[in-house]
Amino acid sequence: MNTGSAVFTLRSSLTVKAPGVELELLGDTAEGRVRHYRINRLPPDGKVQLNYEGDIASEGTKGSFDMPESVLRSDGVYLDGGSAWVPRFDRYLWYTFRLQVEAPTGWEIISQGKRQQLDNRFIYDMTHPQDSIYLIGGPYKRYSQMHDEIEIMVYLYEADAELATSYLQASAEYISLYSDWIGPYPYAKFAIVENRWQTGYGMPSFTLLGSRVIRLPFILYTSLPHEILHNWWGNGVYVDFSRGNWSEGLTAYMADHFNDEQQGKDREYRRKALERYANFAAEGRDFALADFSSRHDEASQAVGYSKSMMLFHMMRRQAGDDLFKENIRHFWQRYQFKPVGFRDVIQQLYAGSYDDYKAFVEQWLERPGAPEITLAEVTVKRLADGYRLTLEINQNQAGPSYKLQMPLQVTLEGSDQPRREQVTLSEKHNIVELKFEQRPQALMLDPDYDVFRLLHPGERPASLGRLFGAKKQLLVMPSNATAEQARAWQQLAAAWSRRYNNVEFVKDSALKKFPDDTAIWLLGWNNALLIEHKQRFSSTSQQLSADTAKIGNKQFNAEDHAVVLLDSDNSRTALGFVGADDPEVIALMARKLPHYSSYGVLVFNRPEAINIMKQHLPVQVSPMARQLARILHKGGRGMIDSE
Repeated sequence: MNTGSAVFTLRSSLTVKAPGVELELLGDTAEGRVRHYRINRLPPDGKVQLNYEGDIASEGTKGSFDMPESVLRSDGVYLDGGSAWVPRFDRYLWYTFRLQVEAPTGWEIISQGKRQQLDNRFIYDMTHPQDSIYLIGGPYKRYSQMHDEIEIMVYLYEADAELATSYLQASAEYISLYSDWIGPYPYAKFAIVENRWQTGYGMPSFTLLGSRVIRLPFILYTSLPHEILHNWWGNGVYVDFSRGNWSEGLTAYMADHFNDEQQGKDREYRRKALERYANFAAEGRDFALADFSSRHDEASQAVGYSKSMMLFHMMRRQAGDDLFKENIRHFWQRYQFKPVGFRDVIQQLYAGSYDDYKAFVEQWLERPGAPEITLAEVTVKRLADGYRLTLEINQNQAGPSYKLQMPLQVTLEGSDQPRREQVTLSEKHNIVELKFEQRPQALMLDPDYDVFRLLHPGERPASLGRLFGAKKQLLVMPSNATAEQARAWQQLAAAWSRRYNNVEFVKDSALKKFPDDTAIWLLGWNNALLIEHKQRFSSTSQQLSADTAKIGNKQFNAEDHAVVLLDSDNSRTALGFVGADDPEVIALMARKLPHYSSYGVLVFNRPEAINIMKQHLPVQVSPMARQLARILHKGGRGMIDSE
């Protein structure tokens, strides 16, 4: 006879019975939301039936979307593992299941697995192990099409055949793309489900997109492929969170980065990733990638998404495209529906020796921080049979050196195409010598941002992210604002303070001089400090006056537009201007501007605050680049070239 036991938890508002076995109540959690039980003396076959009933009230919120932990209302249902609506056993963490739901007339029910519908009864069969059971329901309009035995579906609150068709077609294309790349799509369906909260969640075999989000035109090419790919990474090969969440970085690399790569924009994507890390995670705010579990603020996103994505890019460059693709397929075949840690992923994808793999893991996975690379002295010397280029490259970070393969681009006299080299950096102070037949004219270190590193301050253009990620942001409100404007600016400051935790708020009349090491936002067209500092927002490409901004050859006035301008000189303390005066527009700016952190110029129309212009500010001279001049030394023999 089996005398073993099993311990499980269930929501405390649910009353549970277990016919034929002894069920012992162990007590509630400290907050009383979840109750612990033990089944004593399990039957020989280990099978136990649990019957439970009760109410599930909405309570609390989750993440940055303010979505309730649980929703069970007349207009919709959302239940997941955090809702504690399904027993969770301590020793049995994975579910296979058959779910049957009786729904109100006109409702649709969504969960994992293959779908069947019999009148108002919905059945979902899931044969692959899952760590949670989701139940979504509501009065949806359903659209569907078959694609290679996979049912693709769109669930909308209001009928919109055009929107649904665009998602059905795009989903079919992405599923085919990733199936060819990785291996067959692992589920019987994929569904795009509209949500009243503005989420962007990816669950096994479906994604939950907010009602505003789902209608943004770029989501089809950004969030949608990302969430589809999660059915392989995270919802196909599972994450062992105790050993590092690798799925966000690999998904970002194979979806978001790949999308930009197809458009020739991958260099810019990597630059933004490094910029995000520099803005939000540098200077002691980061942590080891092995400790990343999920995104909860800007710093964790910069590490868990941006740094992780760059790791996979470096492994691909080290292996080469063909071997990297082969390793990806082998990884999928070996680990599907199994929990995997970050080390396992690297071991499968890394193409070097075991000793090199261990060193790679130690410096990129287990060590916080980033290499800080500077290009110091550069000389060119004429030889009898060509030229010798000598570079001094230093690693300035605290702690030991990194071992790096750093790309180098050299422009040679008389050559149409720049020469590409790989230089190895293994010390804090490195002297690199290269020989060329033609005279080097210019060079650039890591020209395409292929190596994860802390960008030199001179490489980082003026951007909203530099202000958001500063040690302190000082938001300066106009003293002569109306009561409604003042309330809107205060609410903007409160929202940004919750997001960035570095915000202070003052009136323009209280600020006599700008403090050092503090990013400054001047808020409002009527800000008194604009008179003194508006020249910092003026350059050859933009000018700011009392109620007008001229950007290029276009003019935008305060009556019809909201504008955001920055001081483009990135050598000075960051200074930004938010030109808005309508309280509703200010409220929209509070929500929207954090999503434009890589930009330096923004224009929105009024009153809808729809973006009509966004521009990156350029870096005029990169400290990683050098122009090499020819110098004739009088009295010397021949021509000597130097920096």
